[in-house]
Amino acid sequence: MMEGLNDSVWMWNGGSRDEGNQYVEFRHEFTLSDLAEEAKLYISVDTEYAVWINGRFADSGQYDDFPDHKAYDVLPIGPYLRQGKNVLCVLAYYQGVNSFQYIQGLPGLIYTLEMKEKTIRSGGDAYCRVSPAYTSGPLPISTAQLGFTFEYDASGGDGWTDPDYRMTDAWKRAEAGRATNAYPGWYERPVRKLEVKERCGASLIAQGLFARLDESPGAIVAEVMQRDYLSHRLSRSIVKDGGSLRLPSSGGLSIKPEAFQPNGGVYLVLDMGREQCGFLELELDGEEGTIIDIAYGEHLDDLRVRASVRGKHFATRYRCGEGRQTFTHYMKRWAGRYLQLHIGGVRDTFTLYYAGLRSVEYPVEPKGEFRCPDRLHQQIEQVAVRTLHLCMHEHYEDTPWREQALYAMDSRNQALCGYYCFGEYDFPAASNRLFGEGLKDDCYLELTAPAKTPFTIPSFSFIWIVQLEEHLLYSGDFEQARANLGIVRRMMDRHTAQLFNGLLETPGSSAYWNFYDWADGLNGAGATAPGYKGLANKRFDAPLNLFLAMALEAAGRMANGCRDHTAARGYAETANKVKAAVHERFWDSAAQAYRTYAGEGEEEHYAELTQSLALCARVCPESLAGGLRQRLSSTGHGWVPVSLSYALFKFKALLDEPERYGQLVLGTIADDWGHMLYRGATSFWETKEGAEAFGQAGSLCHGWSAIPVYFYYAYILGVRPVEPGFRVFRVEPVRSVFHKAAGKIPTPYGDITVEWKQTENGLELKLEHPDGTVRQQDGEEGRF
Repeated sequence: MMEGLNDSVWMWNGGSRDEGNQYVEFRHEFTLSDLAEEAKLYISVDTEYAVWINGRFADSGQYDDFPDHKAYDVLPIGPYLRQGKNVLCVLAYYQGVNSFQYIQGLPGLIYTLEMKEKTIRSGGDAYCRVSPAYTSGPLPISTAQLGFTFEYDASGGDGWTDPDYRMTDAWKRAEAGRATNAYPGWYERPVRKLEVKERCGASLIAQGLFARLDESPGAIVAEVMQRDYLSHRLSRSIVKDGGSLRLPSSGGLSIKPEAFQPNGGVYLVLDMGREQCGFLELELDGEEGTIIDIAYGEHLDDLRVRASVRGKHFATRYRCGEGRQTFTHYMKRWAGRYLQLHIGGVRDTFTLYYAGLRSVEYPVEPKGEFRCPDRLHQQIEQVAVRTLHLCMHEHYEDTPWREQALYAMDSRNQALCGYYCFGEYDFPAASNRLFGEGLKDDCYLELTAPAKTPFTIPSFSFIWIVQLEEHLLYSGDFEQARANLGIVRRMMDRHTAQLFNGLLETPGSSAYWNFYDWADGLNGAGATAPGYKGLANKRFDAPLNLFLAMALEAAGRMANGCRDHTAARGYAETANKVKAAVHERFWDSAAQAYRTYAGEGEEEHYAELTQSLALCARVCPESLAGGLRQRLSSTGHGWVPVSLSYALFKFKALLDEPERYGQLVLGTIADDWGHMLYRGATSFWETKEGAEAFGQAGSLCHGWSAIPVYFYYAYILGVRPVEPGFRVFRVEPVRSVFHKAAGKIPTPYGDITVEWKQTENGLELKLEHPDGTVRQQDGEEGRF
């Protein structure tokens, strides 16, 4: 176990151990005779923390982990300390209810502050209390993925983080709980700490009066806001003369007191200019008793922020204290572009200096560069990279707005793009490890990680193995590959032992969501609904077995790279048997296509995804592949089309004939991703339907839709690794789309720079690559 926390103890407030949604404040005072510039704070918590030293915010954010395998942070806090009296303050939050990024553990906080002069440890010298400002206990769930909403009463904020604050009788000595050896698997946060950055600028774009006809006791704030009646007013009828319509503002935005009416008040809609992710922050001058309800969202399709939709709640309540006040909610990130404030209960004074998000980012900079003659594609690449960055925090996230959850299919797309634009390898490795810790007894992964969910998606488990092999190929990290190979072996041994005539039967119980794409007949419709009993009949799914074949081949390449050649041959042989069985069982010679499903009572279903997977997995014989690729490229085949994210497989299948289909693939990217830009997107959507998808709960920032990045770098620039870490790489640019392109690809050895153009004499290529890397020449085969 990590030495810094050896003699510290877990502690909590003694009277509230069994309650979920707890906010507990801890205060630890100590004195120093000298400065302690090298001081380090080791800290871990279930579930989130924020730290102040001598009244100054220092850091926040627990790494998402498992209850029996805890991560800790090491915070350099020397600059915050001083001679004489010092105070360490921690706000600790305990969720206590499972969600898609959290597994219920025991509430607790542990820390060690190491200095040359002395060591400060959690335990009986710390005092704590339940926060009088935050509402602890039962509150509405925001989403199943995010957990609880929150409410805050600033009149209960008594300056407890101030170094000169005097504790009252409400403060009690913290109650010591478990010893540190209750966690046998301590580890330091495997990725860099998030950076809390500047406030996002916001502009007032709509305002008026709202009427609230009814708010019953216990009503959900988000639902109340959604029902409020809105009546637009010009800003000059609401805002006092001289008030700023852009925030933050030193002069503030002052609202005329006569604008406030009983059973309602004033609403403001603020635009942060583009999709943002960070901590809610308010700065205002108000009166005790004023209530601000705040909704956040990604669009204004309803001419208001959609605060509540299909049981999902994106709003909170802030009760003002008296006078000037600033509030930042460090316990959960919000994401979106717009905030809507419903302000009520004002008698005389309300001035808003800021409302918006304080940006929170994973510290990574774009290292890749892509340049082409087409401005639309340049803009798509830039927005795609930003979309990826917005979906990176403790781990990859599907969407920072609605879920913040780590899914295997999503993260595979994100990692594949991130290798090119960020050259970041530790981050995907850490996400991969979280998945591995979530391996279930049936040898499928949990749906998300870390989490305990009622069902999982089998195909995502197989694409995770593909993701592992791709991480080895791009990073050259054999240590990570070897660490995961045992998990891969368990998975493959279990599933290949269940093959029937070379095929894996589709798992039929309600514990499995047989999802393949957000498309008709592929989304496992009904599997997530309450009361679902599972499949009625025995069934075999082509997509599941195609993903299995890909996983087997990926496992073979990993094993070969790790010098387990016997296992590699076994995986390759089994993959060939599965592929042969897929072609035999699902190929329809009359339709000249692969059926999606086989089984009693199954209707004929043909999908672009199924054909694409068959081509990518090399299931389709070469004599048939050209014709299948031709039909896949056409518009009249009648097959169910792929969605944005799963277009990755279609594009890769077509680009096996790059000069023939390059224009089609890049034209489709221009049409579909350009469509989002023309609709005002500042990040790319979950599906082409945008906000209207999923019963008006579609995400407008989804990491898996950043896939154009991969095709710009891997196909237009044409640089792809052949052996781990780009030790051997190929350069094969697609030349049928642009007459020239240039860029830079980060690798573990350094940057590969490439510039090419078409001339009268053919292709002119300029290439620079770092020592230790070799370009593969035509006809050569890689050893990996």
